[in-house]
Amino acid sequence: LNGIFFLLFLTVFHNRSFNDPGIYFVFLILNLARASSFILLRKQVIYFKKGFRPRFYRMLKRSGLFLLLVTLFYLPIHSLFDCKPFILLYTVTAVFLVSKLGFNYIYYRLVKRRVQYSTRVRKVLLLGENEVMDAIRHVIKYNPQMSYWYEGSYTTVGVRDCEMAYAQLEQKVINDGVQVMFIAVDKIDDEYAGCWKLAELLQHCNRWGVRLFFVPAVAPDEKEDYKVDRLGNILIFNPQRIPLDIAENQIKKRLFDVAFSGAFIIFVLSWLFPLMALIIKLTSRGPVLFIQPRTGINNRTFQCYKFRSMKVNGEAHKKQATANDPRITAIGRFMRKTNIDELPQFFNVLLGDMSVVGPRPHMLAHTELFTREVENYLVRHYVKPGITGWAQVNGFRGETRELWQIEKRVQYDHEYIRNWSFDWDFVIVWKTLFSIKAFRNAA
Repeated sequence: LNGIFFLLFLTVFHNRSFNDPGIYFVFLILNLARASSFILLRKQVIYFKKGFRPRFYRMLKRSGLFLLLVTLFYLPIHSLFDCKPFILLYTVTAVFLVSKLGFNYIYYRLVKRRVQYSTRVRKVLLLGENEVMDAIRHVIKYNPQMSYWYEGSYTTVGVRDCEMAYAQLEQKVINDGVQVMFIAVDKIDDEYAGCWKLAELLQHCNRWGVRLFFVPAVAPDEKEDYKVDRLGNILIFNPQRIPLDIAENQIKKRLFDVAFSGAFIIFVLSWLFPLMALIIKLTSRGPVLFIQPRTGINNRTFQCYKFRSMKVNGEAHKKQATANDPRITAIGRFMRKTNIDELPQFFNVLLGDMSVVGPRPHMLAHTELFTREVENYLVRHYVKPGITGWAQVNGFRGETRELWQIEKRVQYDHEYIRNWSFDWDFVIVWKTLFSIKAFRNAA
């Protein structure tokens, strides 16, 4: 509102002096009317609106109220000034209202389109029924800005064989690509919810890589329990809350990722990338970059970038690099020993697929293999994968010949996820650069 006021004042009414008291009254009237319209008509039930039309009507009502208040506030003083402040006042009001309604419509359509086509949207399955669960369904279906996609509901009404229920649920999770589940419970400390034993269901969800939230019929006290989250304006219980579930921590980590990767790309990759591209091209045939599908947050697949360190071969997406691997080129061996081959992943960080610090992403074939062999392996995908991680600076990187090696790596990844802190990321980055362990086992 104030931006439009100053823009119009400087471009259309530039012949008016800032010493003219009428201009200051216009400025005060606009702000007082805007604040008053929000006080008189608040956004109390925005998350329960069905689509854009009810939102549009609510914005139209507030816009009408704003226009009425502008008129009421201006009437007592209109005779004190000439017509130019009056023209400025209503020009700003008209431009502001049209811009606001148009922007909201375009924004809603873009977000809705993103939900339909984006791979970043999480698919949601609802288990059981209660009044709060009905509200959850409503919020998810009609609020695309929350990046959830309602995949359906599943109930065990009439199901007597609970083992069969678990088998059917697992099949549904796999077939529909479910990443989040909400289950209806009476209270947050219940042991059972219908056929489901909650502790057992949580274990299954960790094995499937699915986040589980409890939807109690009686709202939990958010002041007493640190595991209480919000979905819109509904309180839910997060039995496995991790630090990066908190929006403030997500913002801090993302800001660090953008700043760090942006600076690295500008000051290092800007000259190193063309140099490495020339060397790679001169020493072996094939592309400069090796682009491989890998598993990211919420089990989503993304394209991971690396400098190509191997000869072009048909096993690159299936077979790990090993010590003295004949596929590795001469310059590739140097790049892998010094971690230079990983540096293009800063573009992945900037794009939002990865973080500077997090569990290392694995190729799709290994994700499938390790999911079967390592308990709760998919829990490591509750956060974004990283260029470096807690497991890597403790020496668990490179080839995993034996099962205990990948189990140890996953153990370190889980420790990082459970206990993440902003300071810890700095420690891991420091150790990546200067710790001998971080360079151990590099093939």
